[in-house]
Amino acid sequence: MESKILATYPSVFVVGEEYHICALVDKECTMWVTIGDRTFYDHSNGILRSGRFLHKVIVSQQVLDSVGEYTVHCREIVERKPYYTECAEVESSSYAFRPVRGPEIHIINLADSHNLVKEPIACGSYFGDKLDLLILNGDIPNHSGKLEYFKAIYQIAGGITKGQAPCLFSRGNHDTRGIYAENIEEYTPTDHGKSYFTFKLGDVWGLVLDCGEDKPDENPEYGHTICCHAFREEETAFIDEVIAKGEYKDAKYRLIVCHHPFTYEVYPPFNIEQDLYASWAKKLKAIDPTVMLCGHIHTCIFDEPGGYYDSLGQPCKLLCSSYVRDGGEGNSLHVCGALTIKEGEMEAKFISSDGREIEPFYKMPNNKLFNAAGEELDSDLRVIPDSAAQQ
Repeated sequence: MESKILATYPSVFVVGEEYHICALVDKECTMWVTIGDRTFYDHSNGILRSGRFLHKVIVSQQVLDSVGEYTVHCREIVERKPYYTECAEVESSSYAFRPVRGPEIHIINLADSHNLVKEPIACGSYFGDKLDLLILNGDIPNHSGKLEYFKAIYQIAGGITKGQAPCLFSRGNHDTRGIYAENIEEYTPTDHGKSYFTFKLGDVWGLVLDCGEDKPDENPEYGHTICCHAFREEETAFIDEVIAKGEYKDAKYRLIVCHHPFTYEVYPPFNIEQDLYASWAKKLKAIDPTVMLCGHIHTCIFDEPGGYYDSLGQPCKLLCSSYVRDGGEGNSLHVCGALTIKEGEMEAKFISSDGREIEPFYKMPNNKLFNAAGEELDSDLRVIPDSAAQQ
């Protein structure tokens, strides 16, 4: 991609029945998108935005899916003045787009990259141009104390999808930390500011949930800046509304996406909201989900209800895929989940940023890693032998 303005490829995030076309830019500019003969602007009440590094244009899924291509237009602002603003010529870039269709659905679930970029792109590119949905499932920035940390979301999404496949963003607990956490609506795709929402992509329907922080609101780490218990109670009412509406009933595949695997009760002080999370799990069984996709615990497992990580009544199979080792240049590692769903079948693989298929593993409170057989793993992750990976 050659561009004087775009910092990376654009990315197309799904929220509800809309797409948020997001573009990270290196220069102050205005932005708009054309799809067929229609034009959509990044504007505030008729005023084109320019003083930001992230532009976002919201379009109907139906419009983009039917055309299968969009063009991003940027005009550099030399000096924005009350009268006779100075600006440069328009720069335009076009991108093909693949709606989610077909008998097989290929999903990357990527979480906990904590500001790594190169490594998440490496493992998240596993499906190549067969990718149907990229899920960035929380803690993609290290925290929200610096605005530039939000850039990692779009560097990773653009680097993996090249602007050609849908993405989904789910907020993590580290995303709630720092002064700019309150600006989530400006810097991440949300449903009118809400970080929990439903979405529909072809035969796939999904519910994105947000557990907020992972310790009690009064924990001194937060310095009296959060009210996540009240936030979760609002979200409980939203879950009830979703179930009552029944939008999911016609979907072939139903996803629950949440950074926290909230049906797993961990050790204090992280064992919060057990009654509330148990009620969420019970309610979600009415949806009959295909799979729940999570991160947070830096573990890679694909477990049935009743497994080791099911403390509160898991509503379906759980894919948890998040492992990061930030060892500096040349010694960092990231592992994501590569999920394939087709008629009556699901297959999950765990792919490392150095191109290996990793054996599922559990991370214990002492930070030691164990495989499903209970054997302690070495300091590195155990690779599935080539012969087994090919079966």
